[in-house]
Amino acid sequence: GIPAYPITFKQSDDKCGSSAEHAKELSKIIGQIKDETGKNKVNIVGHSKGGLDARVYLANNTKDVANLVMIGTPNAGSPLAESSEICTPAVYDLRPGAAATEVKMNPNTKYYTIAGEWDPKLGNCQLTPFLPMEQFFSFEQVGFSSLPIPNDGMVSVSSVESQDYFINLGHSTNCHSNLLSEYEYGLAKDVIVEGSSNQTGTQQQGGQQQQDTSDVASNASQSANKTGEAIQGNASEIGA
Repeated sequence: GIPAYPITFKQSDDKCGSSAEHAKELSKIIGQIKDETGKNKVNIVGHSKGGLDARVYLANNTKDVANLVMIGTPNAGSPLAESSEICTPAVYDLRPGAAATEVKMNPNTKYYTIAGEWDPKLGNCQLTPFLPMEQFFSFEQVGFSSLPIPNDGMVSVSSVESQDYFINLGHSTNCHSNLLSEYEYGLAKDVIVEGSSNQTGTQQQGGQQQQDTSDVASNASQSANKTGEAIQGNASEIGA
């Protein structure tokens, strides 16, 4: 199998740190995982701002990331972050036109997206660890009506898929806070598993295939103020 490593940023603010600071720490984390596993490359799966953190890291033209899968990532920003000052400086990276949303493509990496196409009438918005379900659900309903449709309640599909070089893996009916279910994993699985096995430098040892790619997944944590206005912060998970 392909080992997976959950990541917590310890040298920068895990929940509300900037993409630039997270990218610096991500570089060290990936290096450590490559040393530990003996792999040449990693795959990254990033939820929400976790995808922006990875894009900022990739802008350095690193050659150690084979695939980046971004789930509900506000690649063109989200208008919901424009008037918010909660969870700074992370919220600044989520605004339309922010530097983190306009970093250049890394030609050594393939970029994939999964977007939420949520209908508030269907629910599909589970309890989060930061807000009572009814409060977070109410906020995402407000967000849904404020954003271009379709959206996941916090990020529009058009923002997630904003760049021509992104490869669309599909849409989920879940809201933003619930985009890490088995369904989204199923959409990303082939890229992670097949992408790892198809990398150059694959070795055979004792009849067992040893892959030269590790998997890295970034999960955004959530932050909200008492009025129910919420944004996504950052946490990461790396897998080898």
